[in-house]
Amino acid sequence: MARLLTHNTPAGVASAAADAIVRAVNRHKGHRFNLALSGGSTPPLIFRRLRRLAGRGFAPERLRLFWIDERCVPISHPDSNAGSARKHLGHVWNAADVRAMSGVLAPAVAAQAYARRLQYFGGAHAFDMALVGLGPDGHVASLFPGTDALEARDTVTIGQAPSGDFRISVTMPVLRAARSLLVVACGASKAWAVREALSGPPASPFSRVCYGRPRVQMHIDKACSRALSVRGQRPSEGWKIEPDRRGGA
Repeated sequence: MARLLTHNTPAGVASAAADAIVRAVNRHKGHRFNLALSGGSTPPLIFRRLRRLAGRGFAPERLRLFWIDERCVPISHPDSNAGSARKHLGHVWNAADVRAMSGVLAPAVAAQAYARRLQYFGGAHAFDMALVGLGPDGHVASLFPGTDALEARDTVTIGQAPSGDFRISVTMPVLRAARSLLVVACGASKAWAVREALSGPPASPFSRVCYGRPRVQMHIDKACSRALSVRGQRPSEGWKIEPDRRGGA
């Protein structure tokens, strides 16, 4: 059953998400756990928590890191998703097997190169877990509403943000095929997209990723929960809404 858990703060969301990653890595039977990372404001908090747990809660050398999307910038650029992960993961980054997207190749070339990389690890089925954030418009990865990228059937495509900038992104089939989804959503602006995903038939990119999937764990903060009115929300069949049993940091 898909689960939605509420926490008091973004830090509580990040802590719970990092702990969920560690549990999944420790349960994994294979040598490497294929984790696809996201950009945004909450993942750096998750990365710092993973850095603190490394060597105590889990072995970071068991991680193989992928990305669900990347901006067309060098890894040293402040907008680089991989650059943010490298900065905040620290020694976890050094221990893991890192498979980042290129931000310096031409977008079409970078997309083709990453598609070949995913193919080596199972193509659309490469990810054991995908860490997914979402935008206020319901976009996930760089799959924006009403764009061609949203309907792409290959494993990797070129997305275009409303600002006009191009990005490399895995496609909807890849996100749908991930063995589990770990979703983080903080702030009132994300409540519409969360509510839409809970309500039933999919419309937004985010709801399409989640629809009909039992292995979705979504963590939201109090600001998102208040705007969502989660207490009075009647989720569609397959969703369970519950508070954080640890009290939410």
